[in-house]
Amino acid sequence: MVSTLRHLPKNLMIELQSNKKIAEQIKKMISNDRTVHAFLFVGGNAKSRENLGMWLCEKVLCENEVDEKKFEHGNCEDFILVEKQADKETILKEQVLELIEKLSFKPFKKSYAVLIKDAHLMNETGQNKLLKTLEEPVSPVVMVLLSETKDAVKQTIRSRCTTFYLEEEKSEFSEAAIKASEEFSKLILEGPCYYKKKNIISYIIKDKDNTKQLALEFLDALEESLEKYILSGEKRACDAIGHMEKARMYIKQGQSSAYSLKQICLRA
Repeated sequence: MVSTLRHLPKNLMIELQSNKKIAEQIKKMISNDRTVHAFLFVGGNAKSRENLGMWLCEKVLCENEVDEKKFEHGNCEDFILVEKQADKETILKEQVLELIEKLSFKPFKKSYAVLIKDAHLMNETGQNKLLKTLEEPVSPVVMVLLSETKDAVKQTIRSRCTTFYLEEEKSEFSEAAIKASEEFSKLILEGPCYYKKKNIISYIIKDKDNTKQLALEFLDALEESLEKYILSGEKRACDAIGHMEKARMYIKQGQSSAYSLKQICLRA
């Protein structure tokens, strides 16, 4: 249902090169205090939409480094994520109603930021329920809707949003990370095979000087590699994301990168 992220699924330290002009335009809107309360990001791919959506929510909610740390680690009280449940085909009407109820209360700080992933998966009833909140939000809020296509979202919803058309983010991963992530994702679908997985990431563990950097790059590349399986509802891929989020968090907190990756080999 409606949730705050336990830990961000992606590293927000991204260049946003493919959509840099849009990011600059939005930054000017925020700095000039002209931020609208509803955005619709259309096109690109799931990665480019989510990256820009998360980036915008961070800009709305974070005023200092402490706020940024809380957001990065999924502890921001005013961030709300709405996404399709793994075992469902659509975003349920009940999820939209839960969001509306949440927004009826005052935010912890100055404003809520809501990210609706795959807004095109909201059915007509859900979109209709959201309409009044988009038109007249009770609490201060910036809502960010992500959709594959413009026409998948009702015109009445689009008319209440400022729409941006995105380009796909180009992958900046090394060849080693791309190859390892592709092989690793296939093994995840096969089930338990610890030693095969460990062998794939041996290049990370052996490089003592760059283990942390290589580990974080591999996790980001693996998440991108698993994306198509997650969107199709593949349970092993969905479960693996949770283990990856924990590993990323532990690594950033200074725990052993090699140990964290080995835990993924064991559990994912």
